[in-house]
Amino acid sequence: MGYTGISTTGDWTTRTFSFNLVAIMKLVHIVIAKFKPEISEEIRQEACNHVLRLKNDIPQILTCTAGKTFTERSKGYEWGWVVELEKKEDLPVYAEHPAHQGFLTKYKHMFEDLIALDYMC
Repeated sequence: MGYTGISTTGDWTTRTFSFNLVAIMKLVHIVIAKFKPEISEEIRQEACNHVLRLKNDIPQILTCTAGKTFTERSKGYEWGWVVELEKKEDLPVYAEHPAHQGFLTKYKHMFEDLIALDYMC
């Protein structure tokens, strides 16, 4: 969306200026994980670290954070991660990327439950 306006500078001097407003949207992919009780804390941390390394392998990832909750209000969902992608169309590319598929192959059977939420902001 472009705008044009008039700027007054000094006595009787005007200049025309224009600029474009660009809405910068990104896709936010949030995963909240509940591991099976028998999965060790070491393996849980390893899975978290693996998520963080996905940024090195999947070029569509803008940012990636992951960690363990420190509160008691998560209803057993102790681990979570947030992956930001440039656009909605990057989500299937990310999901099908061999690095992401490798993560799922290695860890998916260790989760009791996962919640995924995707939104644009």
